[in-house]
Amino acid sequence: MEKTLKCPEFLRLGITIIYAIVIALSIDASKSVFIPLYSIPANLLNATVLFYGYFIILTAWIEYYFLGRKFQDEGKSGLGRFVLDLGVLFLFYYIIIAGSNENQEYLIPDVYLFVIPLIFFLFTLKDMVRLRDYPNETLLKYRNMSRNFLFISIIISLSYLTEIYATGFQSFGSLAFYRDLIFAYLTLALIVVYRIMRWRQFNVAVADS
Repeated sequence: MEKTLKCPEFLRLGITIIYAIVIALSIDASKSVFIPLYSIPANLLNATVLFYGYFIILTAWIEYYFLGRKFQDEGKSGLGRFVLDLGVLFLFYYIIIAGSNENQEYLIPDVYLFVIPLIFFLFTLKDMVRLRDYPNETLLKYRNMSRNFLFISIIISLSYLTEIYATGFQSFGSLAFYRDLIFAYLTLALIVVYRIMRWRQFNVAVADS
């Protein structure tokens, strides 16, 4: 029993299966935007938000796999990391539903206001838990990096809130479209830079080990 608690292989397998299930469900939810391909320009905002969501979940899955291999003996917090991963998966699926044009409610503002800061908050918590279980210079840099990007995501969220207040909380029309498209590119750039910096740090750590 004690060995099972220290190496919760069933939790790792469980989260991997859930990743696959959620990605499969998201593909079905977003097919109206990406199929046929020539419909993407007409749904540019939705497609950008969906791409953002897919980029988050696929890169998170890759990082989960490689960090799991590098830090196999991770202490007592397997259940805690499992819960945090479930939170990230739920937020990812929320992004997919928001980006899908089949949804009757306009949920894209929720992505900028709440979902993105929450995702980086969960990323920061995951790094903190992993660092507590496995003190390591690379994980310390990961924690600091996630915390910095959390701060940036909060700034973006507050900027969006200021913008929608200045435009009278418009959700439709050309002004709202271009506003949301600009913030979609901002958030996409944020997660791309975040992942590139983490991958570079991981490669440096592997080369030095």
